Amino acid sequence: MKLTDELAKNYPLPDQYLIEIGRITTLWGTLEASLNIGIGKLAGFDSLSDPTSFILLAHSSFPQRLDILAALCVELSPHATHLQEYTGVITQLKAAQSKRNRYSHNSLYYDSSTGKCTINIGSARGKLKFESSNVTIAQIREVSEDIHLAILALHKLITQASYPPIWERGILKKS
Repeated sequence: MKLTDELAKNYPLPDQYLIEIGRITTLWGTLEASLNIGIGKLAGFDSLSDPTSFILLAHSSFPQRLDILAALCVELSPHATHLQEYTGVITQLKAAQSKRNRYSHNSLYYDSSTGKCTINIGSARGKLKFESSNVTIAQIREVSEDIHLAILALHKLITQASYPPIWERGILKKS
């Protein structure tokens, strides 16, 4: 039997949770694309249609790209002093990555009898650790907000243009 529209509702979690996980995933893709474009611009690739920076970055890990961004900022900051603010932006990007990874690389389980969603996290770095805790939609949404703020910080670092968060712009429709 295949997942029909009816069976897919609330599977594997209630749709409200899935929407927020999807929001994290979509925003993360935007953040990574923004980082790649920013690195390309700082490296001197002015045209977005120039595939060179994409070729150089496509298979680099996120931490490697942050190292590249930092090196470019250090190198260019004597002539572009706004780039001296890069350490705070990189800290924000790393924090967003850590929060995103929490939901992207661990299991979520919904107990319909209690109405609670649980995240189960395991680690074997140095020693074996397990954590299990309840998670709310608001906690997941907070990760999306942090990713969005990191995108804005990165954009400001590269372009010097500052924008308020989307929820402060009055363009979101309330449902």
